[in-house]
Amino acid sequence: MRPAVPFLLCIVLAIPCAAAERQSWNKIRYIGGTVPVEASRYDWNTTLTFTQKPESVVIVIAPAKIFHAGETIRFKPAQVVSLSAGPAAWRRVADVPGAHLPDKPPSLFGLLQDYALMGIVYDKEDGTRGAILLETQFSWRILPVLSKLSGKPIEATP
Repeated sequence: MRPAVPFLLCIVLAIPCAAAERQSWNKIRYIGGTVPVEASRYDWNTTLTFTQKPESVVIVIAPAKIFHAGETIRFKPAQVVSLSAGPAAWRRVADVPGAHLPDKPPSLFGLLQDYALMGIVYDKEDGTRGAILLETQFSWRILPVLSKLSGKPIEATP
């Protein structure tokens, strides 16, 4: 009976930690959009964070070169216009005026499709539209949280 008490105590303390919603992700790659920063194709150092007070979304994009400044984008969830995932993300971000995207790599008979893409279109403070195309393995974990905060549905069809 005595060895079971520490085990049960660990389980009881771990339940609130497992139920808490994640607020920050790294291992994200910035592909393109309206942000004027050049990121490396091999750099997965972009970070996306949700803050509660004040409620905002913060994206920190690491630069391609060592001595260049990165870019920090902040917007409120209420400013989000659309959320998209997979092949729809590329199209939705490309529709925003001023978005710069690299050439889309061809898929090999539909096998190598870009289902890890995540597109966020938002209204900037100056009244123009901003767009960000990100690639991450966590897109299906990030987008539901952002959808819940902004009230916008996730578009996944191309």
